[in-house]
Amino acid sequence: MKKKNKVLFVIWGILVVVVVTLLTILGFMLKNINKEYREVEDILKEKAEKYTSDNFMYPEEGKTIIVTKEELIEKGYLEKLEKDKDTCEGYVVVSTKKVVNYKAYIKCGKYTTDGYIKENK
Repeated sequence: MKKKNKVLFVIWGILVVVVVTLLTILGFMLKNINKEYREVEDILKEKAEKYTSDNFMYPEEGKTIIVTKEELIEKGYLEKLEKDKDTCEGYVVVSTKKVVNYKAYIKCGKYTTDGYIKENK
C-alpha cells in the first residue's frame, strides 16, 4: 500500500511539473506574439503625440480627444498601420489629468487591444 502511494505521488508530481512547464511555454509564446502588436500600438501613439503637439491639440482637464489612424494618414503623420501584412484599425485616446496621457488602441486580424471600442475608429 505504501509503495502504491509513493508511485501515485511521483506520477502526480511529474504531471504537475509538465503542466506548469507547458503553461509557462504557452505564456511566453503569447507574450512574444503580443509584443509585436504592442510595437504597432507604440508607433500609433508616437505619431499621435507628434500630431497633437504640432497642432496644439490638447483636451481640457478631465476631457478626452480621439485621434484616428485615418486622421494621422490624411495629415501625413502615418503611412500605414500594419504588422506583417496584417492591416490594423486604430485610434489614440488623448486625455488630460494634470499631464497629457496617450493610450493607443488597435484592432488587427490576429490581435485587438483590450478596451478597443469599434465606434471610436
